Amino acid sequence: MKKTDWFFSAFLIIMGLTCLLFSASAFGHESFLAFGRTLFKVCMWAACPIVLFGSLYLWFHYRNKG
Repeated sequence: MKKTDWFFSAFLIIMGLTCLLFSASAFGHESFLAFGRTLFKVCMWAACPIVLFGSLYLWFHYRNKG
């Protein structure tokens, strides 16, 4: 995949999460700060496995080269 494909894929995922979280928090009459906290939590749950698998991939990739 090209870099632009990755960019648009990530952009669509982020927009989808934002719309989902905004609609979920709109019915609770919560503040914008609560929306930000919820968005941060969801992004961290998504980022932790990505960082873990990325670091494992790099570790195995460079371990096999040497």
